Amino acid sequence: REHQWVDDFPLHRSACEGDSDLLSHLLEKKFSVNQLDSDHWAPIHYACWYGKVEATRMLLEKGKCNPNLLNGQLSSPLHFAAGGGHAEIVQVLLNHPEIDRHITDQQGRSPLNVCEENKQNEWEETAKLLKEAINKPYEKARIYRMDGSYRSVELKHGNNTTVQQIMEGMRLSQETQQYFTIWICSENLSLQLKPYHKPLQHIRDWPEIFTELTNLDPQRETSQLFLRRDVRLPLEIEKKIDDPLAILILFDEARYNLLKGFYTSPDAKLITLASLLLQIVYGNYESKKHKQGFLNEENLKSIVPITKLKSKAPHWTNRILHEYKNLSTSEGVSKEMHHLQRMFLQNCWEVPTYGAAFFTGQIFTKASSSSHKVIKVYVGVNVKGLHLLNMETKALLLSLKYGCFMWQLGDGDTCFQIHSLENKMSFIVHTKQAGLVVKLLMKLNGQLMPGERNE
Repeated sequence: REHQWVDDFPLHRSACEGDSDLLSHLLEKKFSVNQLDSDHWAPIHYACWYGKVEATRMLLEKGKCNPNLLNGQLSSPLHFAAGGGHAEIVQVLLNHPEIDRHITDQQGRSPLNVCEENKQNEWEETAKLLKEAINKPYEKARIYRMDGSYRSVELKHGNNTTVQQIMEGMRLSQETQQYFTIWICSENLSLQLKPYHKPLQHIRDWPEIFTELTNLDPQRETSQLFLRRDVRLPLEIEKKIDDPLAILILFDEARYNLLKGFYTSPDAKLITLASLLLQIVYGNYESKKHKQGFLNEENLKSIVPITKLKSKAPHWTNRILHEYKNLSTSEGVSKEMHHLQRMFLQNCWEVPTYGAAFFTGQIFTKASSSSHKVIKVYVGVNVKGLHLLNMETKALLLSLKYGCFMWQLGDGDTCFQIHSLENKMSFIVHTKQAGLVVKLLMKLNGQLMPGERNE
């Protein structure tokens, strides 16, 4: 190859020549395995084209290269290795947990098609491997629910498997599927994915995504996939849901958010929700079992928000037990589990932050004429509007309905400004997630306009 290429693309060259020592050295120096050269090829395409087994293995294992990386002509490493009849490389690729064994190129050809057309080198052995791979069991991904349970879903296309394909593997009815979607979440960031997104690639890229959207250390974050309520689900549709499984999944998520302190509500409402949780978890009230001492801190932890646990909850125990007793003895209340769970949800629907996606940011307030105080906040966006919670105390600082405020994205997507039309107040939230917040505001604000409901 010409000198210029050799100088500009050392990682490509070492892959092309199978120079493992140089390759290893360059990977340690953090040369990018995804870089495309002037022909739009990445290093792994050269290693597979020229049959360099060790180089391929090193790019995958040490370089963490995506085994399904496409070149500019939309060919994959598996197409190149199969086309060249490089059986050993095909085996290495097929053994990779994220491989898409059904991948097709621009002409719609599978790696097996290309192998049988080209008939190069060990093509018969290669074809045999590709045929055997078709029937092997697929890798699986765990999709968690908010109660901690999970379902393992087959990844028929490795890391090319889309949200839509995973949702189809969740074994939910068509009706139930439409209320939920896949989220990727780690300790300090949760993102709802779109139907065409490839969740395994989000997991693979999470450190970069996390760094782009927060100022925290990505090393301390582990991402997982969750089945959660679709933030776009209108409340009037949720109110008509009667499928017990859908109600259960929504209930688990609502309970999780309540206990974490994300639902700001008057005490009376929190007491009602606590009594409903007792009925759901413990069944009917029994005076012998459910005495005053029954609601110790351990039991309270599973029915009241963590933010109220020390301060208020100990004073609520009589009222909670009283409501629990009334609920148990009330003739008019069905004790069917999904009816109780739906009653719980009914009480949550009135909460301003119900169904919100939460982002993180900070606001500066004037503590005095000379100094600023930084307040870390959660920014909740849902079908009702925008809500700010104090991150530490979860106190609701502000709740604005669509139509009552305006927003504007700041320079470089690092902040957004909110202007309240009611009290003429303006403030700025500083966050790397500003672009996401504004996009979601634009999407959900439109839902409230008559005639735009089915966007």
